[in-house]
Amino acid sequence: MIRHTLAAGLAVGFLWASARPTAAQEPMGGVSPQTAKINELIRKGYESAGITKPAEKATDLEFMRRVFIDLQGRVPTVEEIKDFEADKTANKRVKLVQRLLNEKAYTPKVNGKPVTEVEGLKKVPINYVYGYAANFADIWSVWLITRSGVDDVYRNQLEQWLSEQFENNVPYRDFVTALITASGKSQDNGAVNFIFRHLGDPIMAETKGAGVNFARDGRFDNVPVTSRVTKLFLGIQTQCTQCHDHPQAKEWKQRDFWGVNAFFRQTDKRGQQTAMGKKAAPVGNSVELTDVPEWNREGTVFYDQRDGQRKAVFATMLKDVAQAEKDQRSTKTLNSVGALGTKTRRQLLAEWVLQHDNFEKAAVNRMWGHFFGRGLHKEPTVDDFKSDNEVVHPELLEYLAAEFKKYNHDTKKLLEWICTSDAYNLSHVAGTTKVKAGDKTKALTDVDFDPYFARMPLKGMSPDVLFESLAVATRARTRLSDDAYTTLKRTWSSQLVKNFGDDEGNEANFNGTILQALMMMNGKTLNDQIKSDRTKGVIFDVVKKYTKGTAVNFAGITDELFLMTVNRHPTPAELQKIEQVRLGAARINLGTGAPSTGSTGGTGAPPKKGPAPKGPTPGTGAGTPVPGVNGSDGNALVGFYEDVFWALLNTNEFMLNH
Repeated sequence: MIRHTLAAGLAVGFLWASARPTAAQEPMGGVSPQTAKINELIRKGYESAGITKPAEKATDLEFMRRVFIDLQGRVPTVEEIKDFEADKTANKRVKLVQRLLNEKAYTPKVNGKPVTEVEGLKKVPINYVYGYAANFADIWSVWLITRSGVDDVYRNQLEQWLSEQFENNVPYRDFVTALITASGKSQDNGAVNFIFRHLGDPIMAETKGAGVNFARDGRFDNVPVTSRVTKLFLGIQTQCTQCHDHPQAKEWKQRDFWGVNAFFRQTDKRGQQTAMGKKAAPVGNSVELTDVPEWNREGTVFYDQRDGQRKAVFATMLKDVAQAEKDQRSTKTLNSVGALGTKTRRQLLAEWVLQHDNFEKAAVNRMWGHFFGRGLHKEPTVDDFKSDNEVVHPELLEYLAAEFKKYNHDTKKLLEWICTSDAYNLSHVAGTTKVKAGDKTKALTDVDFDPYFARMPLKGMSPDVLFESLAVATRARTRLSDDAYTTLKRTWSSQLVKNFGDDEGNEANFNGTILQALMMMNGKTLNDQIKSDRTKGVIFDVVKKYTKGTAVNFAGITDELFLMTVNRHPTPAELQKIEQVRLGAARINLGTGAPSTGSTGGTGAPPKKGPAPKGPTPGTGAGTPVPGVNGSDGNALVGFYEDVFWALLNTNEFMLNH
């Protein structure tokens, strides 16, 4: 087994070390008026920041990989790549985005002929609507109920409901309403699991031995659901104001938090979403939410200030941002019994959430952040609208929010506008352009320029996307039965998710960390999917495809492995280096620290144009020789390309969305 020696050899400037090809800079055809407006307003931002030239346009395959990850939650297959490469029209990128959002039965073509099978996928034609829906169901399930504290049966119920919403392109306003107002049993209405997850702790009696006054206070404190609703759907973080007025954003007061909290005080739940403790009884297959009008009848919530004073507030909708800026109070208040009419309190809250002046802006900013790794504010967080977090692109945010509302809160429209914009089509490589900032000059890589989107930032794959991409690359989905695939997903995901994320559903730390890399490189589950025996296996199939009699197309094998993993063709230099390793002509220096990665600077970042990578040149000089492979030995050849495949899967180029 030469795996570790080969990996060291490949590390010597093997990947991302060559000057990348550049894409033609012609304008992209077929974009919508909304996309054109995005381009105009982003350029306006460049001018305000002194940016004279953004990064170059990403190559077609770089763009393809990016948009597949962001919309489908996986990397593309070899067949899909060849199909896209064959399209020579000016609007091919726009057509690809529209296909990934709307096509239910697409058959790729290779060499002009429709394929009957796509390696890495289960079915042809490909249902991209299903893939889009499943991807965003994964994303929203984490935002809604986080990754921990919920048994799989309830997570699956929610994800199935979410998939149906996205597959049917339910307007975003109806989607949010359904989540806030959900009631009944979770096996009948998966949306129930959101509110159920966050109702909080039972209210404690004020004096020992006394009962809780449900008629006055309700049953649960509803603290988690209060902050999660304002954060997810209004982009306003109110969790700090549970205990005190906001220390930085002074427009948000403690009474604002408890006013919204009162809308949930008539909500009851039955069942539990997770078994508590090792000896706990297993969870059932359904939990239930109901509304109890007899609870918290007057709509008043009592809360304690830091100075010890007890205050009371009626059920009051969170004030609009415009009101907050003027230090005004909300006018949407439930201040008497019977004001609801026939509506439940949560139904009234949902209406007022949709009427809030930040509803559309919060949705736009969240979706923008999904694609760019940050929102349109100075700070990268997508859901922290407040006075001390400047909106860097206010005109763009206002425009997209208005268009989103005008187009019936159509999420797919919004995603298409963003994905076909010039900013989304930029390379991750910043280039050499310098920007004057006072008496200094800064590179586009300076964090001060991140909010201007003059290059595409590197983003780590989520655990779900990494799994799906590994499954496509190793072609596990094609080779395994549905049950075996489900078991593999559960095994891989349990490893990928462990130690990532927090109880707020954030995954800021899941960005190609050392722990993740070690798990990938040494994990049995990954190696089991790569290795072959004499008659089957993913690499055996690839080698067989490019072997005719005794003639082996070594370049064809390498090209296929690159397309399967990093979704591009190898450069001539990369082909040469791999051939040198295969022929036993490569030497590496061991025991002197990590080899230089040349222009990547050892950071795992993508290559920059410039001098050739440093480090020993394969095939020359002193060092330890890398064992070669006899090209006529089929088993040895499969083993060699397994190592190449394994090394490709463990590069940052595979694990990062760029």
